[in-house]
Amino acid sequence: KNFKVEDADAFYFFNPFSVEILHKVMARIIESWYGSPREVFLFFYYPADEYISYLMTVDELEFYDEIECDDLFAGNDPRERIMIFKLPDYKIEEDNENC
Repeated sequence: KNFKVEDADAFYFFNPFSVEILHKVMARIIESWYGSPREVFLFFYYPADEYISYLMTVDELEFYDEIECDDLFAGNDPRERIMIFKLPDYKIEEDNENC
């Protein structure tokens, strides 16, 4: 089966590419989200500061959680974490508002 962005509800990134490419990837994910509203989670392991700075400016994204992973390896690397962002499912939110 061919992968379709609109079928996915979770994306995992391990500092895979430049911020410029991340802009394009996020645009495609957000476009699919508008076309097929659903709750989407994005996991960023070992994120660069540039990634976080950019993600915090994306209007559609909400910061969801952070998982500290500093116990996985020796040393004290502040990037040893997973930052979780989400795109909300507006259908769920609209239904809850009407209750």
